[in-house]
Amino acid sequence: MPLRTIERGLHAAYSAAASLTMALPPERETWPTAPAEVRAVEALCPAFTRVTLHAEMFRTLELTGPDEYFGLFMPPAGAPVVTPPDDERDPRSAVAAMDDAVRPQLRWYTIRMLRPEHAEIDVDIVDVGHDGPGARWLRDVRVGDEVGVRVQSALYSAAPAGGHHVLVADETGLPGMLAIVDAARERATGKGEDSQNTQPRLTCVVEVPDATYLHPEVADAGITVVQRGTDASGSAAVAALADLDVDDADYAWVCAEGSAVAAIKRHLTKERGLSRRAITASGFWSVGRPRP
Repeated sequence: MPLRTIERGLHAAYSAAASLTMALPPERETWPTAPAEVRAVEALCPAFTRVTLHAEMFRTLELTGPDEYFGLFMPPAGAPVVTPPDDERDPRSAVAAMDDAVRPQLRWYTIRMLRPEHAEIDVDIVDVGHDGPGARWLRDVRVGDEVGVRVQSALYSAAPAGGHHVLVADETGLPGMLAIVDAARERATGKGEDSQNTQPRLTCVVEVPDATYLHPEVADAGITVVQRGTDASGSAAVAALADLDVDDADYAWVCAEGSAVAAIKRHLTKERGLSRRAITASGFWSVGRPRP
């Protein structure tokens, strides 16, 4: 049996099991993949840098949800952009099999803004507090540099159309949260394609290490901001949730550090009575170890 067939069978089995414990977003049949050019680099605040990427595929790209995430392939210095096929769900094995001279670093980010009329996307990247591939790439990136982009999925596409939605994130999940808030505002003002749908009520909490991470768009987004300082990841977010009226929540979206996600999900299910199958969650990073 071909390896790809086996991998797809394993993924189908995993998805069936995972659907019993969380709300899963729908998946694409293929994953749009192409080289992209860096068009702009802007410091938003001490901890966030916005990079604008251009690729013709963005002109016709249809997002599956407001928090669409994508793989960023960062090639070695002086090497061409090489990307895996667009029909493989997980590109990590294909990247690992590439020759050292061209193998890119791969990290996942959220599309903060899509501008199809300009064939551009914006991505907001946390570039302090760690020495990961993305932060290292940002130190040297210049307008005109080429990278690879692979559009994957949107976690919030698992959310029901209406009801009370609780969104919880740390600094890494904040761009996705901001995109969800923007989409909700567009629907509420009749600008979005699905503006006639029942509007969800959003309760949003973001936990950041300190004021260095205060993204400039947070202030006007109706988001409760808490600072964890040197305390454990998730501790400030859980404390904030305990003081909020979320007992009637219909759905939760949780994107943060892995142990924080576990603590937040535990609070929502054990203390607030939310079903595990009404939560979409993703551990974007883990304390003390790099993400594969």
